[in-house]
Amino acid sequence: MRFFENNLAVDQTDRTPIQVLGAGLPRCATSSLQAALESQHIGLTPCMHFAHIAPNAERGDIVLAALREKDSTRRHKLLYKLFNGFQATTDFPASMFMDDLMDMYPDAKVVLNKRPGGGRQWVQSIKLLTFAASPVYHALCFLWKTDRNVAAMWRQIMEVCQSKLSLTADELLTVKHYDAHNAWIHAEAAKRGREVLEFEPQDGWEPLCVILGKQVPRDEPFPHRNDASEVRMVVRILYARGAISWLALGAVVFST
Repeated sequence: MRFFENNLAVDQTDRTPIQVLGAGLPRCATSSLQAALESQHIGLTPCMHFAHIAPNAERGDIVLAALREKDSTRRHKLLYKLFNGFQATTDFPASMFMDDLMDMYPDAKVVLNKRPGGGRQWVQSIKLLTFAASPVYHALCFLWKTDRNVAAMWRQIMEVCQSKLSLTADELLTVKHYDAHNAWIHAEAAKRGREVLEFEPQDGWEPLCVILGKQVPRDEPFPHRNDASEVRMVVRILYARGAISWLALGAVVFST
């Protein structure tokens, strides 16, 4: 199951550069875009997504180190270690490092995937992920290294967003946050003479296929993945796994 399975085999010796940078924030059709990029019609597989970070403690450690690293040369080294072997990327952590990734992959297409309905809809959707800041989550899931990483990443993300996007703490996860991120992507791309494709899932296959020189599928709908119900199920499983782990530990302690 996505976000729990840690069985993706990536050839870290593959230095083929990433071809597509999905620059949009989480909850902006990132999983749908990932599915499209990995499809037989486009064929950019594997595509990095937070689903490949969450269950992998080693990747999580690299992300945390990159979020904390101030020196761009050392940060790029960490990011190459994370992204080597991937042909495309969407979602976090890429969305947080788009300035770095544009420098690291100068020929990659920049796709700014946006939330249908704009910032107000994004604010409602991103609330699904705020469990990562919850003391209940921290306590209940503490026994899992991967969950401790997720909680730590959330804190670091908020700090980096304030710095990169010039936001106050009260402006985080608001419409201003959404708009500031998208403006930042355009500004960073403009500094480097890069074009940005703004994309929403209702645009379908054509815009992506055109910029990538692929044939447009005519009889297959654009993928729809990771809707709100799926996210809620993931959170419930995380909490259940955490509770069971504490019960198992308690049983061992009391039996000795």
